[in-house]
Amino acid sequence: TAPVDYSDGASWLCRPGPKDACGVDLATSVVRADGTMSSEAWSADPSAPIDCFYVYPTVSTDTTTLSDMTPNDAELRVVHQQFARFGSVCRPYAPSYRQVTLAGLRTRLTGGGGSSLDRGPQYDDVRDAFRYYLEHDNGGRGFVLVSHSQGSFILTALVAEEIDGRPVQDRLVSAILLGATVTAPPGRDVGGAFRSIPLCRSTGQHGCVIAYSAFRSTA
Repeated sequence: TAPVDYSDGASWLCRPGPKDACGVDLATSVVRADGTMSSEAWSADPSAPIDCFYVYPTVSTDTTTLSDMTPNDAELRVVHQQFARFGSVCRPYAPSYRQVTLAGLRTRLTGGGGSSLDRGPQYDDVRDAFRYYLEHDNGGRGFVLVSHSQGSFILTALVAEEIDGRPVQDRLVSAILLGATVTAPPGRDVGGAFRSIPLCRSTGQHGCVIAYSAFRSTA
């Protein structure tokens, strides 16, 4: 499979500047406990001091096992729902990638085989996008990693292989890896998924990982 060209702006859902999947109207209504309402304006900060790099969850409705590089409505919608608001505090970067689709995930869950979510073209694409970002866009700035579900499996592997214990770790503000499996030994913050990147314990801590999964009470 040929690698994706991340020098092409069309390979990204979000990048700073041009109107893209993050360039949506995020004005909202605030509903107070007494029922009164007010409007809350929102705007991106083009001078934000750090960057955010986002990998979206399993949402592609393509009928193939892996998605193509043409974003569908579901991929655009999840960026709007999960990531666009980060633009008020960081410069947004969100690559398109050839993810395992919902159809491909169903095949895996029913015993149809296939590689794990953190290995294959989906991982290669995100790794290549992150390397391109570091080389051409980062400029030594701090960055936050943001992901959910399949995106978090991919970024957990990427952090372990591309960041953990490497010089670039000094630029990691935090990694918000939601809905996947980030492990640590009982009573310790490091030594499981990552050798030297700890779990976060306070709001003022940086260079650390936030991870959780939510389940229904009957699960």
